[in-house]
Amino acid sequence: MKRKLLSLLLIIAALCALTACGGAGGGQTAAAPVTGRSGLDMGSVTSTLDTNPERAIRRSVEPIRQTRIARFDGDSVPENFYLYRNTLTEQYQDAYDQVCQGLTQRRSSIVLSTPVPADDFQYVYNTVLSDHPEIFWVTSTCNYCYNNSNFLTEIKPVYWDIDVDAMKAEMEESVRGALADMWSLGTDIEKVKYAHDYLTHTITYAHNDMDQNAYSGFVWKQTVCAGYAKCFSYMMHKMGIPCAYVIGDAGGPHAWNILKLSGEYYMMDVTWDDPDTSPDDYDYDYFNITDRQISANHKRGVEGLTISEKLPQANGTAMSYQNAFGGDAYGTDFDALHGTLSAASPEWPDDENDDYDGGDDYDYDYDGGDDYDYDYSDVEYDWWSALDDSWEIDDWEYDGESWWYIYDDETEFTYIYDEEDGTFGAYSDGDPDTVYWFNPDSGEWE
Repeated sequence: MKRKLLSLLLIIAALCALTACGGAGGGQTAAAPVTGRSGLDMGSVTSTLDTNPERAIRRSVEPIRQTRIARFDGDSVPENFYLYRNTLTEQYQDAYDQVCQGLTQRRSSIVLSTPVPADDFQYVYNTVLSDHPEIFWVTSTCNYCYNNSNFLTEIKPVYWDIDVDAMKAEMEESVRGALADMWSLGTDIEKVKYAHDYLTHTITYAHNDMDQNAYSGFVWKQTVCAGYAKCFSYMMHKMGIPCAYVIGDAGGPHAWNILKLSGEYYMMDVTWDDPDTSPDDYDYDYFNITDRQISANHKRGVEGLTISEKLPQANGTAMSYQNAFGGDAYGTDFDALHGTLSAASPEWPDDENDDYDGGDDYDYDYDGGDDYDYDYSDVEYDWWSALDDSWEIDDWEYDGESWWYIYDDETEFTYIYDEEDGTFGAYSDGDPDTVYWFNPDSGEWE
């Protein structure tokens, strides 16, 4: 069996070797440089030829839904919210959504139903982890399978052996008050500054077993740059502010953030703004700066992992620390803020968010003629677009009993849907007597 090992930076650690800073905001003296910060977790990926090397990539009969975090008020962020996902083609977005849904549900096996070359595994997989800091239970090790055509067939993530539900509750409890206070602020730039100050005020730079994720920063209050950056992303997402985790080099592999405010993009390095002296000290040297400014000692991308190079350029200046606050907003009086908690927030992604149960979760009224009226009120599973998301219910023909038909010009197959048992079949015009039926357990047409 053919095997090949690839190095993978799934969740970036930090070698945060700080150079001397300029003057801090509010007339404060900049903190002394902190050196010796390291903790790179290279992780590993094992790729294996599928046990069925002829396995074909088939369209999914499960709906592929985009996983979107809920803001603090309970409303979901919009579809185009995630910065890495926006860099992908529509085909790769389908793969992204399928991987994200599988990781959220903590599936041991994620069978892909959209063609992705095996060489692009790291590209797709890391965009998901970099967009979704709330998924803290994934380790830096992963396995995947590919077929003879070198397409990904299956992904086998490796998860931490932890009580995820209990740790979710711990993380929620840890950040609820902070998020409520943050939500109470009037403008997005005030919320950004709050998150920056909260993290540098509460977190100590230190290594631990889970220092590559947001849990270590929020709950243990100790993490490295990966944890700082993911905590910041999570707080931005809960406020509805687009933000992503940037992977790059700053004298060593390092992580920081890019965020979008009022249509402009900014760089933010919370780790390098933590003076690591007193919780009441604050620096703003890396607060909402441009790519040009941060390029003096930061570079997007590291060898083998360049996904951050595809993110938008950060050229914004209106919301820099100096322009937004005039240098007069040093620190945050956390005791003076008293935000209102909401029973609906924070809201974690639902581990059981697959609504389809294999049955016929829809209603229709058929009058015996060629036309029908469809009642969408109880629809949970849009079966008509399960094989091709461009298909609409009106594209299908109904036989008046239990069968639906549609012809696909691209594949030159007629597809069948049997509403009685919720199964899909297909046959070609050249051989109409041979019907292939989709097996959802194997993901194959048989």
